[in-house]
Amino acid sequence: FSRMSQNVGELHVRGYFDIAQMVANAITQDGLRRSRMFNGCGDVASDDHTSCISPFIESFGLWTMRRPLTEDERNFFLHTVFANDGQSYEATPEALSDLIVAFLISPNFIYRIETGGEEIDEGLYELDAYGLAARLSYHFWGSMPDDELFAAAADGSLMTETGYEAQVERIYYEGRTRTTFEYFFHEWLELYKSGDPFGGVASGNAQKMAFIEGVDVSPALRDNMIAEVIEMAQYYRENGSFDDLFASPASFARTTDLADIYEVPVWDGSETLVEFPTPERKGVLGRAALLAAATVESHPILRGVRIRENFMCDELGAPPANVNRDAEEVEDAATTRERTEALTSPGGCSGCHQYINGLGFPLEAFDALGRHRDAEMVIDIEGGVEMFPVDLETTPYIDGLGDTRSVDGPSDLVDTLMQGEQLRDCFAQHYVRFALGLTADPSFGGDLETVEVLSDELSGGAPLGDFFKKIAFLPAFKRRLRGDES
Repeated sequence: FSRMSQNVGELHVRGYFDIAQMVANAITQDGLRRSRMFNGCGDVASDDHTSCISPFIESFGLWTMRRPLTEDERNFFLHTVFANDGQSYEATPEALSDLIVAFLISPNFIYRIETGGEEIDEGLYELDAYGLAARLSYHFWGSMPDDELFAAAADGSLMTETGYEAQVERIYYEGRTRTTFEYFFHEWLELYKSGDPFGGVASGNAQKMAFIEGVDVSPALRDNMIAEVIEMAQYYRENGSFDDLFASPASFARTTDLADIYEVPVWDGSETLVEFPTPERKGVLGRAALLAAATVESHPILRGVRIRENFMCDELGAPPANVNRDAEEVEDAATTRERTEALTSPGGCSGCHQYINGLGFPLEAFDALGRHRDAEMVIDIEGGVEMFPVDLETTPYIDGLGDTRSVDGPSDLVDTLMQGEQLRDCFAQHYVRFALGLTADPSFGGDLETVEVLSDELSGGAPLGDFFKKIAFLPAFKRRLRGDES
């Protein structure tokens, strides 16, 4: 998840400084803005503006540090930054600009540095009220606490059971939370990898033209496909369960191009959902965004890898350097499955591909545009078309080689996956990584207990919203490791 990246280089630091300087100049070089920002401090001539600048340092410090300033910090910003090492206490535009810049390039503003709180074990601390407020706001909003959350931290109500629960409920249902979970769904599903059908251009060689005949392939189609997946995920985050994410037969297509691919009417956003005409398509695995490709052929290998890694959290590793070296020759009129089997059966390829192909082949019920099909359209280079039945029966080896259950199509595959715990466990792992930056592997500082508790929350058709809020009530969310009190 991109929010886990902590890499900061010289260009970042320069960028932060340049932005801080521009913000400070825009405020301090404009008399009205300067007066409003500093509550008139400096409008009256004086050699000592200490008494009027101190309230600004206190209030602006709370917002930038997300906590009250320490006495040392107050002295630093007043006597060192504002007063230029005690040489002048006059609120000139230059002095006020320096003060703003110092706050905006402080590591305490750019990073979320957690200090304070009671030590409950060696190196383990309970978050204090302001640290907990920041945890809540940055997890659910991706931004700093608001006035109400700061007030709850200041009066201590955030540290009470009822006060904390009330704030979690309020924050979760605030509009900014929807944006945060859009990021989560987008990156969990790696929607940035979604295929762009022919670059959104309805032109090209004879094969492509034959394949997309009668379909509105526009530059917006890929974005519409991705938006539909996000719309579905958000709908069930607010109104459904984890099972709905994988079993829902409803379309959330808001545009005619995607609705035509699904062969359904456009959904108007109401509570009346539009269902797919075929039982084979359901849940997130049946969405065009996860099925579409930039070629006339589906990609069962890529589809299988996505299921194995993104939905089951199994690690496959990189293919060997000699991949495809011993691949068998296949006739041009072969199906995608036949070509894939020929490509991956030689040598040691089958050792990995039995875990991949068996998950991808059931999705051959959908073509490279995400359209449902009973037969595959095999097109020669001149645009000639032949139709071949698709073979959907396979052994996916969901729980390893000892799991010899066979499935016959995407619906059967989804049902089989949902019978076990792996989908839930994997989803919980992704959410813990997103929320706390932790894995499930204790040997790498992970938190298996938190993952297990959250996974249990997904069983039995419990509301998905309860799962997403649950993280805020777990010990891992309310604590921090290691303390730097120096």
